[in-house]
Amino acid sequence: METSKKPFTKGDWVEVTDTRLRGCTGYILNRLWDVEGDREKGYKVKLTADQKGNHIEADIWIGGEDLSPCVNMIDEGDLLTLIDLALETNDKQWFLDLTEQLPEELPF
Repeated sequence: METSKKPFTKGDWVEVTDTRLRGCTGYILNRLWDVEGDREKGYKVKLTADQKGNHIEADIWIGGEDLSPCVNMIDEGDLLTLIDLALETNDKQWFLDLTEQLPEELPF
Protein backbone atom coordinates (compact mmCIF):
# COMPACT_ATOMS: atom_id res chain seq x y z
CA MET A 1 0.00 0.00 0.00
CA GLU A 2 1.70 3.19 -1.11
CA THR A 3 0.37 6.38 0.33
CA SER A 4 1.57 9.93 0.74
CA LYS A 5 -0.42 10.36 3.95
CA LYS A 6 1.49 10.51 7.22
CA PRO A 7 1.19 7.17 9.03
CA PHE A 8 -0.99 7.03 12.10
CA THR A 9 0.52 6.21 15.48
CA LYS A 10 -0.86 4.46 18.53
CA GLY A 11 -3.60 6.55 20.15
CA ASP A 12 -4.41 8.68 17.10
CA TRP A 13 -8.14 9.29 16.67
CA VAL A 14 -9.39 8.28 13.25
CA GLU A 15 -12.57 8.15 11.22
CA VAL A 16 -13.37 5.38 8.74
CA THR A 17 -13.75 7.03 5.33
CA ASP A 18 -14.46 3.99 3.19
CA THR A 19 -15.96 0.50 3.58
CA ARG A 20 -19.31 -0.32 5.15
CA LEU A 21 -18.09 1.23 8.43
CA ARG A 22 -17.79 4.72 6.90
CA GLY A 23 -18.36 7.36 9.57
CA CYS A 24 -17.35 5.20 12.53
CA THR A 25 -14.68 6.68 14.79
CA GLY A 26 -12.08 5.21 17.09
CA TYR A 27 -8.40 5.17 17.86
CA ILE A 28 -5.33 3.33 16.61
CA LEU A 29 -4.22 0.36 18.73
CA ASN A 30 -1.27 -0.66 16.53
CA ARG A 31 0.04 -1.04 12.98
CA LEU A 32 0.29 -4.20 10.92
CA TRP A 33 3.37 -4.74 8.74
CA ASP A 34 4.00 -7.18 5.90
CA VAL A 35 6.11 -10.28 6.53
CA GLU A 36 9.34 -8.51 5.60
CA GLY A 37 8.47 -5.64 7.94
CA ASP A 38 9.17 -2.95 5.38
CA ARG A 39 5.63 -2.04 4.29
CA GLU A 40 2.62 -1.08 6.30
CA LYS A 41 -0.42 -3.28 5.68
CA GLY A 42 -2.97 -1.60 7.91
CA TYR A 43 -4.05 -0.71 11.39
CA LYS A 44 -5.85 -2.29 14.30
CA VAL A 45 -8.49 0.23 15.36
CA LYS A 46 -10.68 0.27 18.47
CA LEU A 47 -14.00 1.65 17.26
CA THR A 48 -15.81 3.72 19.91
CA ALA A 49 -18.68 5.33 17.98
CA ASP A 50 -20.84 4.24 15.05
CA GLN A 51 -22.01 6.43 12.17
CA LYS A 52 -24.74 8.01 14.33
CA GLY A 53 -22.42 8.68 17.27
CA ASN A 54 -23.72 5.80 19.39
CA HIS A 55 -21.17 4.13 21.66
CA ILE A 56 -19.76 0.84 20.34
CA GLU A 57 -16.75 -1.28 21.20
CA ALA A 58 -15.16 -3.24 18.39
CA ASP A 59 -11.61 -3.97 17.25
CA ILE A 60 -11.06 -4.06 13.48
CA TRP A 61 -8.13 -4.33 11.07
CA ILE A 62 -8.35 -1.75 8.30
CA GLY A 63 -6.09 -0.27 5.63
CA GLY A 64 -4.69 3.22 6.09
CA GLU A 65 -6.29 4.34 2.83
CA ASP A 66 -9.70 3.81 4.48
CA LEU A 67 -8.91 6.08 7.45
CA SER A 68 -8.54 9.80 8.01
CA PRO A 69 -7.61 11.81 11.08
CA CYS A 70 -10.63 12.47 13.25
CA VAL A 71 -11.42 16.18 13.34
CA ASN A 72 -13.95 15.92 16.18
CA MET A 73 -12.86 16.63 19.73
CA ILE A 74 -12.24 13.63 21.96
CA ASP A 75 -14.93 13.43 24.60
CA GLU A 76 -14.03 12.84 28.22
CA GLY A 77 -15.32 9.26 28.24
CA ASP A 78 -13.10 8.31 25.32
CA LEU A 79 -10.14 10.02 26.97
CA LEU A 80 -10.67 8.00 30.15
CA THR A 81 -10.86 4.81 28.04
CA LEU A 82 -7.52 5.67 26.44
CA ILE A 83 -6.00 6.33 29.86
CA ASP A 84 -7.14 2.87 30.96
CA LEU A 85 -5.52 1.40 27.85
CA ALA A 86 -2.27 3.24 28.57
CA LEU A 87 -2.29 1.79 32.09
CA GLU A 88 -3.01 -1.73 30.81
CA THR A 89 -0.11 -1.54 28.36
CA ASN A 90 2.24 0.08 30.91
CA ASP A 91 2.86 3.00 28.53
CA LYS A 92 3.93 5.72 30.96
CA GLN A 93 4.56 8.47 28.38
CA TRP A 94 1.20 7.91 26.67
CA PHE A 95 -0.51 7.95 30.09
CA LEU A 96 1.17 11.26 30.96
CA ASP A 97 0.25 12.77 27.58
CA LEU A 98 -3.39 11.72 28.01
CA THR A 99 -3.77 12.88 31.60
CA GLU A 100 -2.56 16.35 30.58
CA GLN A 101 -5.69 16.58 28.40
CA LEU A 102 -8.07 15.95 31.29
CA PRO A 103 -10.16 18.87 32.57
CA GLU A 104 -8.94 20.34 35.85
CA GLU A 105 -11.94 19.03 37.75
CA LEU A 106 -13.23 15.52 37.08
CA PRO A 107 -16.93 14.74 37.58
CA PHE A 108 -16.24 12.03 40.18
